Amino acid sequence: METWRIPNIILNTPPRILLHLARLKIWPHTRLETFTDEHPCIFFLATGRVGTATLAQICGLAKNVFAYHEPHPELFGLSKASYALSARRPGDESVESALQEGFLTARRELMNYSLFCRRGYVETGPQATFLAPLILRSVPNVKFIHLVRDPKKFTRSVMRRKWYEGHQYDRWRITPDADSAFGKRWGKFSPLEKNLWLWAETNRWALDFSKNLSPGQSLLVRSEDVFASNPVTLERIFNLLGAAPPSARKIRRILGKQLNVQTEGTFKEPEDWLAELDKGLARYVRATAATLGYEFS
Repeated sequence: METWRIPNIILNTPPRILLHLARLKIWPHTRLETFTDEHPCIFFLATGRVGTATLAQICGLAKNVFAYHEPHPELFGLSKASYALSARRPGDESVESALQEGFLTARRELMNYSLFCRRGYVETGPQATFLAPLILRSVPNVKFIHLVRDPKKFTRSVMRRKWYEGHQYDRWRITPDADSAFGKRWGKFSPLEKNLWLWAETNRWALDFSKNLSPGQSLLVRSEDVFASNPVTLERIFNLLGAAPPSARKIRRILGKQLNVQTEGTFKEPEDWLAELDKGLARYVRATAATLGYEFS
């Protein structure tokens, strides 16, 4: 006698999406042809360790989008390749086309699914950051949120996680071009200095990219303002999402979960290492920090 099995789609699909699909079966609809201000496509630009998991849940409160943190397949390797090749072979159409198709192969199904459900698509994780120029030419009306965090707090967090010290994702972290000033000193940099370079270079890169976007196409957000429930910051995020801000109670509930909070490892406080940094690197970090409204001294 044949045993009845639960279909894989029921086992592998979040309940919220299953309910939405059920409603679509009841009420006829037509898919969206493209993302719009009312149903936007938004990618985050970030270093990681800035609250992207929390932002995924906060953005998910908007009923007009599906929000993901780090969906599969992961894009870290493709993003690093985009960063390196854009420096070595700028403007190479064959390289850009190959990277663009790699991105679309990884995300086309998810974005099409959102359009089918008449929803926008939001990806908050940092893994697509250096693919932003290719995303811009691939997705009509795409928008970006540049999420930043104080460099001293970021660095202390990642040092506790052993970034650039044998972490499983180290092979996918960006490194400076070998012929650049930082590249020539890279082998002598400590893991601390490498992480500070990562913070400064990623945010410098994101700032430069955002300068060329149209008004209303990007938003700079400080993670400290999100975790403080700053109403102006939250309103700006939800304006970009094309949705009304949720209640303060719902925001507090998510913030109270302390998603992906660092609980293991130890590392000394900034006052114990600031004076030991490579002088050129310290100037680079300080300049980028000042642009973002942080003090690095």
